[in-house]
Amino acid sequence: MSRKIAKLTWLNNGNYGSVLQALALQKYLVNNGYDVTDLDYNASLKTKLLNWLVNKNSPKLFLGKYKEAKRKREYKDSKKFDVRSKRFAEFKKKNMKISGVCKNPAEIKKEAEKYDIFICGSDQIWSPALMNPVFYFSFLQESKSKIAYAPSFGVMDTTQEKKNKISKYLKGFDYISVREPQGKDIVKEITGKDVPVVIDPTLLIGKNDWKKYTGKRIIKDNYIFCYLLTPNPIYIKAVKKFAESKKLKVVIVPTSKGPFDTGFKEMVDAGPQEWLNLIQNAECVCTDSFHGCIFSSIFNKEFILFKRFQDTDKKSENSRVYNLVKLLQEEDRLIDEKNIDSIYELKEINFDKINQIVMREAEKSGKWLLDALDNVMGRK
Repeated sequence: MSRKIAKLTWLNNGNYGSVLQALALQKYLVNNGYDVTDLDYNASLKTKLLNWLVNKNSPKLFLGKYKEAKRKREYKDSKKFDVRSKRFAEFKKKNMKISGVCKNPAEIKKEAEKYDIFICGSDQIWSPALMNPVFYFSFLQESKSKIAYAPSFGVMDTTQEKKNKISKYLKGFDYISVREPQGKDIVKEITGKDVPVVIDPTLLIGKNDWKKYTGKRIIKDNYIFCYLLTPNPIYIKAVKKFAESKKLKVVIVPTSKGPFDTGFKEMVDAGPQEWLNLIQNAECVCTDSFHGCIFSSIFNKEFILFKRFQDTDKKSENSRVYNLVKLLQEEDRLIDEKNIDSIYELKEINFDKINQIVMREAEKSGKWLLDALDNVMGRK
């Protein structure tokens, strides 16, 4: 008799990469014969406030959410953000097996009684800045089998107090893997364990799998796709100039932060399917997004990856893009404000090479996960 697997990651932050990595890991496990459900943890405001206080997270988290909601309301056509949210919900409902909504640790603990094995990951669910014990399965009994596949800490270091908490939670896992070498170092420091670095779940399934989620081509003309998580006037100007040199229009999906009024074709209402479609059919992708770069690689699209943070920024998340371009052997594709003109000197990407790299790493990472599952099942 097959055992039921519950998977836990971020599903409700309105981020394309978050939802698509959740879908990918579920799809990969289903393809390998497992019965998998994603736990829909969407904490209430009261629960979020309590978690924030207990774990001493930054007040900027709530300030950021407030500003995001305000920007959406003030956008010239705010209903398009409502359409985007609706499309996210429809995409998840159509393509994933998801539990009922759990709004606090007590509710997810009750929901967990239906399952035998638990997998958390990927994304920055283990970020100390967003510390939440739920994503370390703090609500589970010690006897439950727990596996971590590719969670990210998102930072190079954190406070000793948070390290002590994380160390306690990690002791309950049967198997741990992480997404970046920096995460491996953190786990080694606080637990003494050597854990493997595995690839992002979106790379566990191939281009043909992803094509099933893209729909019919949206933009008929040839275009450059632009997706920036952090608006940067220097990057916007560079994309505009680059597009003019190629005689191409630019299509952009702004976040709640913008950028708006760039002169590009704005698609604020794009859901995950539309976002994938825009990458799949672009001539080139200009982005500062980790997953924007990943999907450009999956669909074999030329890409320019802008560095989102200054390396001196204590909250920099650049480590994950450094690791990604190193994996793909395309370090020259990572562009910052200082070498912006080098985008005109880039050689065409050798996608045959990239496809081979990804296939090799996907096989290795997938084997680790399937072996971990076999082992915990064998002990039952």
